[in-house]
Amino acid sequence: MSNDQADGQVLLAGNRSASAILHTLLTDAIATFPETFTSLTFPADAAKFRKDYPEVLPLFEATRQASTDRHAISRHITTALQQHIDWRDDAGPRPLHEALAEPAEPLSLKMHAFTGTPGWQPSLVYRGERWNASELSELGALLVERGVVSADAGEALAWISTEILDAGTLNLAGRKIAVLGAGAEMAPTRLWLASGADVLWLDTTPPPADWWSSSDLSGRLYRPEENVDLLTKPQDVLATLIAFADGAPLDLGLYAYAPGNAREMRLTASMNAIVNALLQELIASVTMLVSPTTPAALSPEDLAEVRRRIETRPLWEAVCAGIGLLGRGGGSVAVDDATTTRTVVAIQGASYQAAQYLGKVLMAECWAEHGQVEPASSQPLRISANTAAITRTRSLDHPVFAAAFGGAAAFGVETLVPRQSRRLNGLLAVRDWLHTALPVPGLVRVHGGIHTLPYPLGSALRVAAVIGFARSPRLLRGLISR
Repeated sequence: MSNDQADGQVLLAGNRSASAILHTLLTDAIATFPETFTSLTFPADAAKFRKDYPEVLPLFEATRQASTDRHAISRHITTALQQHIDWRDDAGPRPLHEALAEPAEPLSLKMHAFTGTPGWQPSLVYRGERWNASELSELGALLVERGVVSADAGEALAWISTEILDAGTLNLAGRKIAVLGAGAEMAPTRLWLASGADVLWLDTTPPPADWWSSSDLSGRLYRPEENVDLLTKPQDVLATLIAFADGAPLDLGLYAYAPGNAREMRLTASMNAIVNALLQELIASVTMLVSPTTPAALSPEDLAEVRRRIETRPLWEAVCAGIGLLGRGGGSVAVDDATTTRTVVAIQGASYQAAQYLGKVLMAECWAEHGQVEPASSQPLRISANTAAITRTRSLDHPVFAAAFGGAAAFGVETLVPRQSRRLNGLLAVRDWLHTALPVPGLVRVHGGIHTLPYPLGSALRVAAVIGFARSPRLLRGLISR
């Protein structure tokens, strides 16, 4: 979602890499909170950190989770992050959060009113069986039993079924939802339109052409006259959000994503800066999806599931583990009473994890506990930051991932297709918007079983890929041709 020929754009300050910024911010946090990190061995050299971050990041997060200063650390890092994100134009580089204070005109919007009856009857297909709205509680219980979702996610599905559906229908008429990255594979934009909401589409691509004649959409869709890039038009997007809100609070969906050229980090930082720049009274909620490969805190129920998986694993898996093919040290790391997953996968790159950890995990916690980064008097925001399933999106279009998907079932890991993820996470987001209690980021996780895997994900991924290549040798051609 970038345009390198644009007059201005969002860039990483000093042309540094996302990995270098992640290393700098974690190093600074360690120096600022020495009592928390006194026992942590952390690479002083940025190059060594870039090599070792799949192991270092989970340990850093477990140490932070165990600290009484965990929320202060997240606020410190997210505040410092602002100085590493620039807006660069003919006037020169300056911090993006300062550039967003400069005046801008809202984009001209077109509106299309759909003619369907307001309300979406949610249903999900899982393992070849369709589960209707009245069966969401049973589906949630099954997903928990199979280790696909956390216990909190199962409870959330039950709450949706009993508390917010009217005769099996979800009705969001009168609600204003702005979706940044509305065309992303994981964005539930269409489902919210089917529920009757007023939806603002912000993306580099237009809505699908077949939507205009769809009879099951009932809301109103607003979109700019021209497609918009968050990396080249953040001031315009901010002004457009304010105009679209027209004094009413918005549900903000942060779904924009694009790989390469540090765009994961730049897009996430741009969306976050826009949220931080809005008047708080215009924010009803903020929704994002956290990658299942980013370090996550485990519950006692998760740890019990890990033990069960070890006790019941097949002989071939036990043999592989015994000879070290599945890595050493288990699938999690513990510091005092905090345990986090060892799910960072090097093939995704440090920029990806920097965006996820800094821009999602820590920013979501900061918003949920303290409110916007600026001003200091901000109140906590309603944040939906749930872990998404391992989903076969275009961003995972790599022969190793394709092979690993094929072999994942051997480890009891389940992957979803985008349609399943959109429906499931779209429902869970609405639950976070409407529940009387503010949601707690990190509790609702659709992890497919990788959070309770007894092995480091990177090691298990290699074995799963071997199984997948053995089952589908044609995938080797794609790997060799790269």
